[in-house]
Amino acid sequence: MNPYIQLEQTERTEREGRASSVSSGSNLLMSDARNAGRERVGAGAAHSIRKHFVGHVSKPVLLTRLLPLSVASLFGALGAAAVFYPTSFDWRVQVISSLTSPYDNARGCWLAALGVMAGMFLISPFAGYVAARLHAIALQPARSAGTGFALSFFLTFLAVALQLAQPVIGLRWLHGILAGAAALSFIAAMFCCSACALQVRLRRSDGSGPLSGALVFSWLSLTLLPIVCLAAIGVLMLLGRHAGFSWAEDFRQSFRHTALWNLAFWEWIGVAMGFVFMAISVSLLPATCGARSIRSGRTSSPAGASVDSLLRRRGGHDKFNPAGG
Repeated sequence: MNPYIQLEQTERTEREGRASSVSSGSNLLMSDARNAGRERVGAGAAHSIRKHFVGHVSKPVLLTRLLPLSVASLFGALGAAAVFYPTSFDWRVQVISSLTSPYDNARGCWLAALGVMAGMFLISPFAGYVAARLHAIALQPARSAGTGFALSFFLTFLAVALQLAQPVIGLRWLHGILAGAAALSFIAAMFCCSACALQVRLRRSDGSGPLSGALVFSWLSLTLLPIVCLAAIGVLMLLGRHAGFSWAEDFRQSFRHTALWNLAFWEWIGVAMGFVFMAISVSLLPATCGARSIRSGRTSSPAGASVDSLLRRRGGHDKFNPAGG
């Protein structure tokens, strides 16, 4: 073979080899870039979920987005599910659980349950948000308040989810226990917030402090009003049934044929009051965390500590701006 032709073939083969190597390298770089992009997206999603659950959200986001969406999801879904109820639904005498029950509302229970669960997911940052802002005022009540709110949201979510599964798993009694525990947990958290408010007022006789007078008054009113009503009912029962005062028993019995006599009425009112409590809290609490939590530079949300620690095991722990964002 002509040596010139052989040399030309050799050079062509080398050029093709170099081009193939460059192409393989480019493909490898593009593959690495795509993988890195997917990892960044996954890390960003995990970061956002962690921020949501531990309460690292800003005041405008919680007040103008998450809280209204939670209210709309819960009450909107319950209202829509009431349309599918087999009979005419009267909220004054029928409990919320009847709308989410697969036995009482077979056609609309899924709609109601999904709305309630979505509402609990959307409002879940409230627990960490409140706890972080009360942390520098009263450490232990702040932790208890955050834990109580978080536990209430979780138990409500779990109670509704398990109620949907009743045709499969049975245990119809479990829903009532979890729902009652969720209500008691929320009320206990309200008491803890009121305890923080009272500590502020007792420390500062001049009325100044990190919590406004309007917030303190609202917390105490919403927390103590149900207690006062229950105490009044108890007094009437004692006077009427045991002390022989007929007027007290007659006055109590006069409510028998009204909506005030039904537990379902107070259940709906209690849920509405809970959202009012949360709206007032977010509106009047300081927009940033207390000075102690800011100086420490650590996560100051006791309610989100357990969730944050679990997520931290899956990867590195990012420090957040205590003011949220």
